[in-house]
Amino acid sequence: MMDDNPNRIEMTVNEAAPSVQTNGIPLTSDYRVQVNGVSVPVYIMPTRYGMPYQNGQPMPVYGGKPWTQPMYFACADIPGPVPVSADVGCLGAGEIRAVTAHPLSRRIEVKRDGTRVSFTVDQPGTVTLVVNGDHRTRPLHLFFSPPVEPPPRDAIVFGPGFHDLGYDKPITLTNGQTLYLAPGAWVEGVIRAHGASKIRIMGRGVLAQRRTGNKDYAGGASAPAGIVLSDCQDVSISGIVETRGVGGWCSMLSNCERVRLQDYHVLASVVWSADGFNPCNSRDVTLERSFIRSGDDSIAIKGNTGGNVLTLPHIPPNSQPAVENILIRNCVLWSDHNEVIAIGCETRARHIRNIRISDCDVLFHYAHEGLGVFGIVPLHGTEISGIAYENIRVEHCEEQLFCFRFLDNIWGIPGDQSFPGGISNVTIRNVTVLHQKNGPRSEFTGYAADKRIEQVSIENLRYGDKPVTDAAGMGLRTNEHVAGVRFLGR
Repeated sequence: MMDDNPNRIEMTVNEAAPSVQTNGIPLTSDYRVQVNGVSVPVYIMPTRYGMPYQNGQPMPVYGGKPWTQPMYFACADIPGPVPVSADVGCLGAGEIRAVTAHPLSRRIEVKRDGTRVSFTVDQPGTVTLVVNGDHRTRPLHLFFSPPVEPPPRDAIVFGPGFHDLGYDKPITLTNGQTLYLAPGAWVEGVIRAHGASKIRIMGRGVLAQRRTGNKDYAGGASAPAGIVLSDCQDVSISGIVETRGVGGWCSMLSNCERVRLQDYHVLASVVWSADGFNPCNSRDVTLERSFIRSGDDSIAIKGNTGGNVLTLPHIPPNSQPAVENILIRNCVLWSDHNEVIAIGCETRARHIRNIRISDCDVLFHYAHEGLGVFGIVPLHGTEISGIAYENIRVEHCEEQLFCFRFLDNIWGIPGDQSFPGGISNVTIRNVTVLHQKNGPRSEFTGYAADKRIEQVSIENLRYGDKPVTDAAGMGLRTNEHVAGVRFLGR
């Protein structure tokens, strides 16, 4: 039967050679993966350090030098419990001491026979295999999703294969449109929508940005953001993978409402400026059952409606759209070089409130200059309230756990604390840390007598099996502009 959809774009992948570069798609044989007895392609992403200097001075990096080990990923739909096997082709059997499946909260038992490991996945979600306990050396990220939903007949469809659109030909969505990236599709390009409602981005394909600059974008180490939705309502993003091998944000919402992202997986392999997900001045946003590994903030919730942050005029935050009702739940997160979830640093918004992070796993975190796994770091005066961190497992962090402080500038971005503001009504409940380098430490630092941090409740924060019952137990540093920090359940 002929397909009468004028939006359908079809290409094919050479399935006979899944372990080599195929039509521009970066496939690898370093790992060979089978899901329910069927081979699935494994993709490779190089890791590079994008901005090693600030103000002419070298900046600290993990382990004292840039990391260059690649990251790998594979995707599969599963109808229910399925067996999974992976051959570690990049190492010999004698070089493999242990392979663990993360998040550890899934309690997946891994069996190993030489270079082959096997396990069972019982439900959709993310599994990351770490070899020899070294998160930096060749981790394999596996994304398991429920069976893909077929696209509507009038959808814009990219079929399996390589599609090179560049940055000057964005996929632009308008009211009621659906974009479908089919399993096996690899689309080099960007997605845009402005003022649109009832739009969907779905499928199981990959959206990628791997090169810098073009005739319309003279970027050096960066490139335009992968997904930018502005002034949109009733948006759904599900099932796709976004990879980014250049600096710049992966996805951004600007003044959007009623947005749901599910089974959205992000790998940003360049350290610095490669944020994973940035909801800016947006409301009623849910991110769930997703994975983000980023070279900068995994998630940064901002008040930033656009423009050059270095040259923006004196804009009163109370004149900008609010940030409200953001829910992040059942996600697996990993930041190679900044905060895992940040509120800030740009905070030009009428208010920022009702932010809930729930039932999430942090696999790995590295930052510097005292930043934390979870940060509230406003550059601009505004009221930030009703923030909840609940039922969270942190497997490995290198710097602070919580960092709440006000900033006058960061990375050369000027702040403006002349406007009123503060941080209040923060809940930290049922948070467990398995490893924090150099021991527990967090920071709550108010700005002034009229710009304080107030009413923070901490309940069942644990380091391993040890409960935290006071400030000393979490290595908490405060100043005179902090009040109402309570440790409950003592």
